[in-house]
Amino acid sequence: MNRQQRRALTSQQRSAKDSGSEALAQAIQLHRQGQLDTAEALYRRVLQRDSRQIEALHFLGVLNSQRGRHSDAVEWVRQALDIDPRYADAWNNLGNVLAALDRWDEAADAYRRASELAPANPSARCNYGVMLLRSRRFAEAAAAFRQAIALAPDLVEAYFNLGKTLAAEGRYESAVIAYREAIRLQPDHAMAFKGLGLLLYKLNRNDEAAGLFQGWLARDPTNPVARHMLAAHSGQDVPERAADGYVRQVFDDMADSFDEHLHHLEYRAPASIASAVAATIGQPEGSLSVLDAGCGTGLCGPLLRPYAGRLVGIDLSPRMIERAGTRGDYDELAVVELTAFLTGRPEAYDLIVSADTLIYFGQLEPVLTAAATALRAGGWLAFTVERVADAEASTGFELDPSGRYRHSEPYLRQALVQAGLTIESLKTVALRLEGGRPVIGFVVMAGKNP
Repeated sequence: MNRQQRRALTSQQRSAKDSGSEALAQAIQLHRQGQLDTAEALYRRVLQRDSRQIEALHFLGVLNSQRGRHSDAVEWVRQALDIDPRYADAWNNLGNVLAALDRWDEAADAYRRASELAPANPSARCNYGVMLLRSRRFAEAAAAFRQAIALAPDLVEAYFNLGKTLAAEGRYESAVIAYREAIRLQPDHAMAFKGLGLLLYKLNRNDEAAGLFQGWLARDPTNPVARHMLAAHSGQDVPERAADGYVRQVFDDMADSFDEHLHHLEYRAPASIASAVAATIGQPEGSLSVLDAGCGTGLCGPLLRPYAGRLVGIDLSPRMIERAGTRGDYDELAVVELTAFLTGRPEAYDLIVSADTLIYFGQLEPVLTAAATALRAGGWLAFTVERVADAEASTGFELDPSGRYRHSEPYLRQALVQAGLTIESLKTVALRLEGGRPVIGFVVMAGKNP
């Protein structure tokens, strides 16, 4: 439950007590405490007595959304709004639920209505700004975030999103100020640190970027994001692969906006892999055992489903797995570490696909060997990585300031052979845009000999 929902629950609990509705007040209190089963039963009991009790309808919707039942949540909140169309908090939470369903235009309209009905509500203005930012209406988004900040000078997400907006507009120095304010207010805001660090790198302020992460790590020595990004910007103590904690935190934080973000970057890795698979395997017959290794939100799922008799998706990020589950393409989803999972499933798969997952591995031999173990004889491994010029990486890979690893072609070929895999194809492709420029990588198709 987010802060604005907790605040709304607290307000309505007081209101319920004042009006003498003890059952509703108790339900709201239990909801705030996380006792969702008991709270849901009480909300339903209130509605049996009065089917038009708008707070019970509204918060039953919020509760359903917390449990991932977003479609049900929409119906409950809309019932409350049918009774009272001027219920601003309900419009705001309706926007949250619609956003969780990727119904972005409807979410934007809900947030707009909330802002109009409650112009002094900073969260509603911030949420509306996020929708404007998604639509790349940068000037309007920046205005919405500044309005939210004027109403609530300590609203961290407004500063963070203002930084993103200003950076997207090319107003870099103003973006630096906004990011720094977000970090001042929330010293462990990983995405603000990453955004600011990459912006400083873009501005050729490399020492300042390294100092930023050094300071964060000094304050929080066990933070995996701080440690990884310091290595990425300083070139010191570079790990052989990204720590599980780093990957999990970064992708949990990005889950809600991940697909839209990649859309703006013209992300092509899934399509490149699908082309390589089609060229090698041919017409899909729906009979293969397929693993989507590092499935994220499931972008590869629809492309792999025609080949699969059984399709499994795995990822380190619980939030990503939750999003992938809404697509309906997978027979099984699991939150696990990739190398250990592969090692523990010998000869389980006919096809393993990994779209932009191995960019979080520097040394590839262990994970490629594990993939070879998990493949059946005659099976295939398809994956993408980012390219580094051969002369720029003495080890065959380097950690980029983005936090991702890049690999040289000779190293890729060597690691695949060492893992016992035969290269079917290794092609240079543009994986996405970054800063308006293409990120060049490789799409690889390798087989395990029959």
